[in-house]
Amino acid sequence: MLIVTMGSSSCKESSNKAEIKSLYDSSAVRSGYYTDTAYKYEYRTGSSGNYEYKYDIVGQDEDGNDIEGNINIQGKYGSGTVTDIDGNERNVEVEWVGYGELEGTDDDGNTYTLEAD
Repeated sequence: MLIVTMGSSSCKESSNKAEIKSLYDSSAVRSGYYTDTAYKYEYRTGSSGNYEYKYDIVGQDEDGNDIEGNINIQGKYGSGTVTDIDGNERNVEVEWVGYGELEGTDDDGNTYTLEAD
């Protein structure tokens, strides 16, 4: 699930699309509400400009271990956190490398192959 905000404003995160649409329909951002199910982000708000996208991600570390997490993307780059199967959380810097595909690096230099969920 993805929620998008513009600039420093934020919105309530939800896993229910109907709840998200209700939030946007009932808020001041209604006039900037945009839906496009052809893309992974599906929802964003605001007008043309500096959007921030929030994605749930899944992937693997360099040893092939499964990870999941959340990231914020602005343009081609972003940051967020990943969690391994043992519950260990790490901060990551990410970069788009293809449609829905990202590469990430944590503070210790470990690399991750990621996919926007």
